[in-house]
Amino acid sequence: MKRTRVSVGVLAATAAVVLSLFSAPAALASGGHGGGDGGGSGDGGGGGGRRLGPAVETSGVGSLGSPWTLKSQHDDDGPGLVAGEEFEITTPPGHVWSVTFADNGVRFFQQDVTATDTGLRAMSKAPDQGVDQIMSVHAVDTGTHEVIDGSVDLPAN
Repeated sequence: MKRTRVSVGVLAATAAVVLSLFSAPAALASGGHGGGDGGGSGDGGGGGGRRLGPAVETSGVGSLGSPWTLKSQHDDDGPGLVAGEEFEITTPPGHVWSVTFADNGVRFFQQDVTATDTGLRAMSKAPDQGVDQIMSVHAVDTGTHEVIDGSVDLPAN
């Protein structure tokens, strides 16, 4: 009987942890580039996890000239290993952008983000798939209809 109670307790605790991981937000979006290091390893990425390889990054300009940067890196701050994605746009305050992230073509983040005086920043994470991952962003300014498309190749860790 004691073994059954322990098994039921372990099962209930495991179910609670799994449920909380699925219901917890896995993204952060804010206007601006933020300040400080976000509690991470001092590279501005935040999250507090251990970085598991070099970051990959690309930058460009949107269809109306707004400068942007996309970064991705393997990390261990998820439930398990993750591929983090960070996107920044230099854009006037008040502009609302619809931002979508995808990992190998599978969307894992979509949110409208309003820029502040320092621009726009959106971050999220996807499970590390153990293979090369193409981390991409598609963003549209809902007022001006400026479009940004970018991607980085994140090698398997």
